[in-house]
Amino acid sequence: MNADIIVERYANALFQVAITEGKISSVADELDAVALAFGEKNIVEFFKNPMNSQDNKLAAAKSSLEGKVSAEVFNFVATLVQNERLHLVVDINNTFKLKASQVGGEAEGTLFVVTEPGAEFKAALEAKVSGILKKQVRLKTQTDKSLISGFKVQVEGWTLDDSASHHLKKLTEEISKRGL
Repeated sequence: MNADIIVERYANALFQVAITEGKISSVADELDAVALAFGEKNIVEFFKNPMNSQDNKLAAAKSSLEGKVSAEVFNFVATLVQNERLHLVVDINNTFKLKASQVGGEAEGTLFVVTEPGAEFKAALEAKVSGILKKQVRLKTQTDKSLISGFKVQVEGWTLDDSASHHLKKLTEEISKRGL
C-alpha cells in the first residue's frame, strides 16, 4: 500500500478521535512533540530494526511516553509501534496539523528574521497577521541573514515582507523605472 495512503488513514483516525474528544489542539501539540522525538534518525532506526523484538519496541515507546501525553496519543503511538508504522509519525503529524488548521481556523506560518525576535514582538505580529487573515496564526521563527534587517512572514501562500532587502529591491526598481 502507498505510504501516502497509510499516512492519510492514520492521520484521519487520530483526527476523528481528537474531534470526538474535543482535544484537537492538545492532541496536535502532543503529536508534534512525539514526531520531534520519534522522528530522530537513531530512534527511527531502533524501531525499524527487525533485531529488536516487538515487545522491546513497545516497552521503549510506552516508557518514554507514559504520563507525558494523553491516552489518545499514547494509544495511537502504541498502535503505530505494533503495526510497525512509527517511522511515518512525522508525515502523520504534518497531515494531522493540516487537517486541524483547516477545521479550527488556524494556520501555521514562518517568521523569517535576521536575529531571534522578542516574545512580545512575535506575539504582536501573530495577532496582526491573525487579524488580517481571519485565522489564528502561529508563527515559527527561522533566521535568514539575507534579509539584512526587518522581517518576512509567510502563511499559506500569503507573504508580508518588511525586510531591508525587500525595500532596497523596490527602491532599485523604482529608480530604474524613472531612468535615474
